[in-house]
Amino acid sequence: MKSKGYSLWLMPSGKIYKRFSNLIKKLAKEYDDPVFEPHITLLGEFTDSLEVSAKGANELVSGQKPFTVNLEEIDYQAFYFRTLFVKAKKTQPLLALHNRAKEVFNIQNIPPYMPHLSLLYGTYPNEVKEEIIKEIGRNQSVQIEVNSIYLVKGGEIEDWHIIEEFTFS
Repeated sequence: MKSKGYSLWLMPSGKIYKRFSNLIKKLAKEYDDPVFEPHITLLGEFTDSLEVSAKGANELVSGQKPFTVNLEEIDYQAFYFRTLFVKAKKTQPLLALHNRAKEVFNIQNIPPYMPHLSLLYGTYPNEVKEEIIKEIGRNQSVQIEVNSIYLVKGGEIEDWHIIEEFTFS
């Protein structure tokens, strides 16, 4: 699977980053699926040029105050990029930033925002997902301090890479 264009991510740091990074690597190895950075996609797959995307990211962080994202329980869906994930609480600051990003990048007609931090990509029966949840625990409650966004180049998962971090100002 691959993504198109660029995305904006929110990323944990410190111990929380390490915790989720290690879990993603462990699951990827066990299930022979790709490794990726722990992140919450703020806005995905816009196809502006790099220059326009960076300018938009700068506009987005201008005047933005830091906030907290609350991760909650593990859930799953029957979509490749949402096979197994930790739900993020839909708070006013998070939704406001997402909505502002849609305005800045002129993105319309996309599915409702479902903030989450993926743990595994792929297609697996629900029984497999439930086994993983039983092993690692459904409750993954933790708070992530957000004070920047990351502009990420898409493509094949192995080729995803962070272009630049934009700190709130």
